[in-house]
Amino acid sequence: MKKFFFKLSLQELIFLALVIAIKIILGRFSFGPIYVKVGLGFIGSVALGYFFGPVWGAVGGGISDLVSSALFGNEGGFFIGFTLTAMLAPMIYGAFFYRKPIKIWRIVAASLLVTIFVNILLNTIWLHFIYKMSFTAALTARLLKEIIVPWIQMIIIFFVLNGLQRVNERKEKLEKSRM
Repeated sequence: MKKFFFKLSLQELIFLALVIAIKIILGRFSFGPIYVKVGLGFIGSVALGYFFGPVWGAVGGGISDLVSSALFGNEGGFFIGFTLTAMLAPMIYGAFFYRKPIKIWRIVAASLLVTIFVNILLNTIWLHFIYKMSFTAALTARLLKEIIVPWIQMIIIFFVLNGLQRVNERKEKLEKSRM
């Protein structure tokens, strides 16, 4: 019997909540000023996309941003644009990693799409709106980070995905043994 695309079982919903919690915790480990912040939150976005696909990954990304904002506040206050970008990254990762084999080209393509469209373009636009800084100045300040960091993230994503794949295989084995 084919499972409905948008439906989650209670077990899957609990797992989604755990991955969201992990994303929130990892997102707290960051450094640098707000316009060039470097952190580990991307690992949670990768996990959301890998385990739940583009749709539920995006939902999880949005929830993680809202909960994180409610619990810890945001520098500069809450802004819906950052919630949209928090949704877009797991959506992109989900499109490349959900139920697909881990390939280097997928990691590079997904990372570059997130870097270019989410981190460079959208987040710079949001910073321009919030802080009334020149778009060019914001882009210039962020560009060096966005040229270097994604390559480090790609290496981390490779190892994270291989670890997640082993977790997923064990989870599937456990589910089969219960049937």
